[in-house]
Amino acid sequence: MIQKINSSYELNNNFIKQDLASKTNLSIKSLKLLSSLRENSREKLTSISKTTNIPVSTLFDILKELQHSTITKSTVLLNFSKLGYHTRAQVFIKLKNDSATNTNNRDELVQHLNCNHSVNNIYKINNGWDFIIETVHKNIRELDECLDNLNKRFGIQKQEIHYLIDDIKREGFSVGANFA
Repeated sequence: MIQKINSSYELNNNFIKQDLASKTNLSIKSLKLLSSLRENSREKLTSISKTTNIPVSTLFDILKELQHSTITKSTVLLNFSKLGYHTRAQVFIKLKNDSATNTNNRDELVQHLNCNHSVNNIYKINNGWDFIIETVHKNIRELDECLDNLNKRFGIQKQEIHYLIDDIKREGFSVGANFA
């Protein structure tokens, strides 16, 4: 009975892998590599080769290809508190609706946010808001000064601040569970 359940699970798992591979236009080998790298991006290709049964040379070729298409950035996740940055917030921003200057104002705001060392992430959104920015500061005063500067310079109609208290899950999306 257990053997029948295991073979049924493997058939279903193989179907899921092939379905995901066809929907993403990526090979199963590429998905296995991505899954391994999402778990530990510092894992050596030789180690990934042993767990996936894919030759190192193939993994190297796949990685090169993915770096030009699917992988947008390799980085580290920081513990901001240990670096002295104790205030993190996500700020929803809506710009004033002056149609004559709105496009220029948006572009200038995005350029300003991209150059601001306190801005960790910028997202363009909808449903009554223009952007969400994630900011990192040493204290609340720094955050307030940053937001005051944005308000004065870019004519923000509305903003909503959400303080980030603790990371529950961060960068946890798994590319096809059980691919490794």
